[in-house]
Amino acid sequence: MVPPGLAVIGGNLLVVLSATAAHAGATMLVGGRRPRFLYEATILAYLAGESYFFYVVNDINIRIAVVSLVRVPVFVHAALILFRHRRSECNAGLTLLTVILGLWALLLVPRSIGALMVEGPIREFVSLVGIQAFYFAAAGLGNVVIAVALIQIDLGRLAKVLGSAVTLKDEALETQIAHQVAIQASLRQSEADLLSILDNMTDIFYRTDEDGRVLMISHSVEPLLGYRVDQIIGNDAGDYHWDEDNRARLIQAMEERGGSVSDYEFQMRHRDGHSVWVSTSSRFYVDGAHQRRGIEGIVRVIDERKHTEQTIRESQSLIQAMLDASSDAIMLFKPDGLLLAVNGVMAERFGRNAGELTGLCLWDMFPADIARARQEAVARVVETGQAIHYLDRRGELYLDNSIYPVVGAEGRYDKVAVYSRDITAEKLAEIRIATYLEELERSNSELEQFAYVASHDLREPLRMISSYLALIERRYTGVLDKDGLEFLQYAREGATRMDHLVLDLLDFSRIQRRGEPIIAMLAPEALRQALRHLAPAIAEAGAEVLFPEEGEAPRIMGDPDQMTRLFQNLVGNAIKYRSADRPVRVNVSWSRQGAEWEFHISDNGIGIEPQYFERIFGIFQRLHTRDKYEGTGIGLAICRKIVERHSGRIWLESVPGQGTVFSFALPAA
Repeated sequence: MVPPGLAVIGGNLLVVLSATAAHAGATMLVGGRRPRFLYEATILAYLAGESYFFYVVNDINIRIAVVSLVRVPVFVHAALILFRHRRSECNAGLTLLTVILGLWALLLVPRSIGALMVEGPIREFVSLVGIQAFYFAAAGLGNVVIAVALIQIDLGRLAKVLGSAVTLKDEALETQIAHQVAIQASLRQSEADLLSILDNMTDIFYRTDEDGRVLMISHSVEPLLGYRVDQIIGNDAGDYHWDEDNRARLIQAMEERGGSVSDYEFQMRHRDGHSVWVSTSSRFYVDGAHQRRGIEGIVRVIDERKHTEQTIRESQSLIQAMLDASSDAIMLFKPDGLLLAVNGVMAERFGRNAGELTGLCLWDMFPADIARARQEAVARVVETGQAIHYLDRRGELYLDNSIYPVVGAEGRYDKVAVYSRDITAEKLAEIRIATYLEELERSNSELEQFAYVASHDLREPLRMISSYLALIERRYTGVLDKDGLEFLQYAREGATRMDHLVLDLLDFSRIQRRGEPIIAMLAPEALRQALRHLAPAIAEAGAEVLFPEEGEAPRIMGDPDQMTRLFQNLVGNAIKYRSADRPVRVNVSWSRQGAEWEFHISDNGIGIEPQYFERIFGIFQRLHTRDKYEGTGIGLAICRKIVERHSGRIWLESVPGQGTVFSFALPAA
């Protein structure tokens, strides 16, 4: 009994297709004798007002028939079945029926049928359309089973699967079919997962054939290089390399490295025309016969990394240039002694070039005891974060070294920088200066001792001369004539003047040797004492001496007696070298200047020519004759000596005919 909707044709094939049955599910049964050969079949079904898409599979190929049908007012029930096989086993009746039905269908609806036949490998078809693949059976496994998928096409686009059915006559075959269907489903899921991974990866996956044509590329190429997938597929991969020879170099590198490369860097061309740095890991892929079929791999854009590396190289080059430009020896290393950077001056000290030193251990270059001491110093710097400064003697070299902590990326002190300056010349100069100072101090001490002794010893014969001159004057006044008495007077004045010079020389020599201790004192007290000593001279000259009575009194470090002598000499000179046409006015003032107090003694006297500013501080230096201004010319020399003993300085400003300002500065207490 034939089921509803089925018909028998030739005893070998049972086929029923109708519009109603198609919407419910197309059914095809291949039965009767088992064919010895597997047939390719093309099934065309014509359903009024619909467009359908059918496919029939065998073990190797798939044939697709797309049939478009215009709407007609009647239902068409027809089937066109074509069997082509290597040995003709179909009877003439079946072949004749096929021809008759085909001609009838064409005559019934002229100009209404369009068919497109496409044939190709099954796996490519399944990957292309992405629909469920139906199992098929070869001859000899039982009843031949063909599965038919009925798919509606809407203006060329896949709309839906209308139905499918498989009729089986063998349980073993059914089990095999179910197993194959499961395998196919698993493969399709794996392919779908792979496509999803490729579409979502940030790097670019690509595959080319042996000639370099792009067969596959992931969608990530668009945001990275600006091209759409359809703009690259089928094109020569070399068209997208910045350097036209780069693809050849890439292939050469792969061949030299056993068929693959990792992190191979080169430049590609962005769609907008600029170059992009990329890194690829690629390999040759082969077919089942192990024949090379092309190249596949992953491409990663490293443009930002390359720009960063270039920036780092430029910074390192600049830093190295700055290091080499320094006259100091500089090095950067880790606490364990690993040298990271060395400039030319430091490398020269070690007798090597900078490139050789980088990467070596610093501690291996010192004797063990020195290395331990340096390691301890570095450990303190890293632990405390405080720099260390120390002097180092290495043979004849004197080195001024500083160790500074350097903060690393994690915020910890993980490196140290050493700056070492060769101060051998300065140190030797200091030693020579210290030697000279010692010699000078000894010489000055001897000179002062000599001056003191000489002055002391000179006074004794001077006193004897003066005594005998006085005795001669008393005894021989009546005997000597006018000239003799005048000569005697000259001799007495010379002896007196010599005695004054000796006394001043004694005072000068005592300033350094016999001064009182330097203590904290108020300078105005020494000034007042000096003014008391000068009271007769001030009264005689009718001079006016002014100084601040209010405000902060300058407190200095000084010898009270010598401070009194200093003020007395300077104020006394202001009174002595006065102008005859105006009253004498002397003003004493002071001001705090940092760590010093400055004192100024100004007058309205005769003034001093600028060319004598330095000369007047010399011992026994006079600018005027004794008959005009008395004195030995040692007063200002004593003033300078006192100021220098107190670690101060003295100078003057003057306008001839208007007055002079003597100034000195002393350390504040």
